[in-house]
Amino acid sequence: MIGARIRVDDADGSFTILVYAESLRKAERTVKTRYPDSTVSIAFPLEPECYFGGGPPAEGNADLDASEGLISVTTPT
Repeated sequence: MIGARIRVDDADGSFTILVYAESLRKAERTVKTRYPDSTVSIAFPLEPECYFGGGPPAEGNADLDASEGLISVTTPT
């Protein structure tokens, strides 16, 4: 798995989600499915510790949504 920060912009503001998925495309698609009325984009530059991390962090405020196969840490931007 790879990790990437995905930026979500909507009428209420914006935030970033750290998503782990099989590919960048799948990560972006998963977030777009979860937030269909928002603009979703990969936040560049990619952070090597997330991208090559191999999985979600063991610490922090992580949210597991098994139905979507996504693990995220939400941070306001």
